[in-house]
Amino acid sequence: MQCDLIIKGKYILPMDDKLTVIKNGFVAVLENKIVGLGAGDEIKNYQAKETIDVGNSIVMPGLVNTHTHAAMAYFRGLADDLPLDIWLNQHIWPAEAKYVNAEFVKQAGELACLEMIKAGVTTYNDMYFFGKSMAEPAIRAGLRALIGITILDFKNPTEGIGEAVSLAKQYKNNEFVKIILAPHAIYTCSKENLLKIKAVADAENMRLHIHVSETKKEVDDCLSAHGKTPVEYLDELEMLSDRLMAAHSVWLNDNDLEIYKNRGVKVAHCPISNMKLASGAAPLKRMLEMGITVGLGTDGAASNNTLDLFSDMRACALMHKVNNFDPTAISAKEVVKMATIGGAKVLGMDKEIGSLQAGKKADIITINLNKPHLAPVYNPYSHLVYCVSHDDVENVIVNGKVIMKNREVKTLDEEKILKRTSGFTV
Repeated sequence: MQCDLIIKGKYILPMDDKLTVIKNGFVAVLENKIVGLGAGDEIKNYQAKETIDVGNSIVMPGLVNTHTHAAMAYFRGLADDLPLDIWLNQHIWPAEAKYVNAEFVKQAGELACLEMIKAGVTTYNDMYFFGKSMAEPAIRAGLRALIGITILDFKNPTEGIGEAVSLAKQYKNNEFVKIILAPHAIYTCSKENLLKIKAVADAENMRLHIHVSETKKEVDDCLSAHGKTPVEYLDELEMLSDRLMAAHSVWLNDNDLEIYKNRGVKVAHCPISNMKLASGAAPLKRMLEMGITVGLGTDGAASNNTLDLFSDMRACALMHKVNNFDPTAISAKEVVKMATIGGAKVLGMDKEIGSLQAGKKADIITINLNKPHLAPVYNPYSHLVYCVSHDDVENVIVNGKVIMKNREVKTLDEEKILKRTSGFTV
């Protein structure tokens, strides 16, 4: 079979249902899709225009970051070591009011895309402002993105909803970008506005992205105001469905978990942000046991402080081992699933991405194992979670196109972006 590209490597991780490992294998790509993979002599069935032999490397699906505020990369390190309410009210929102405009989002968005490419992220789910200014850098970078238009009561919610609907039509047939609605949270969106957002989401068949039960204070305030948890409150408004992506979901009781399961709600778990802001540890083990779909997210670079999903993979495994006093609570394989096919399921994109399977889009990364901290290798899944860092990502392919080769990003001007960033201060 003729194909455009073959990637060869020591370990192929398809991220299929069996979580198999193909040793000394290959992935074949034609145009923007995977057309085959295998090992040994099977490669003779394919004739490629180009072959990339990565040798002692892991070849796997690109990572899926299920919760970001990408343009907040320009606020990295602005306000650390603070609780969420003080961090937001006294530092982030005032800085956003002063600095954030379309050009800010475009430039900071380019920095975020550059960072994510170099960390092996090929798809991300964003929540911020000036959607077109974030969509365009993603398209130029060659990344897939759900661009969530953030809606808050104090920022003209009607205008935000209108922007989302308009942009959704504009990018309807775009290969890389989908526009979604992103009400910030129940404490920043009134019942009236949440119902308006739901009505539009239903009418336009749009996905929803919202922070839910991130802190104990959020839950306590909702119980005080409504006699319900945030999950119960959103369920009463009929906001919860399999099209809703709930970021954080830290403070969930048994009834909340049952609601999530019954409504098909998808969860974006952000362990480093949750630890850094001391929000708590989400009941991840229970979620997975109940069959709730969970992916991993970095959150924004202002609260993480990177967009490095490998760091969150390791943090996820360690957080839940210690939180459950059980070293078997969350396995490395489960964490890698959350960072790939699990994340794709959260975004409703698992038919297209998240695993290396014939017919799916060719979104592929390679991890160079020829490094002291990665030798020897007994289990590639364990290595990905406990040993690998973002700097070990060597090649990134999205939609069949090589966008980073040997650590050199082909789609963005790294030197220009870093020089421009060094000149920005708050």
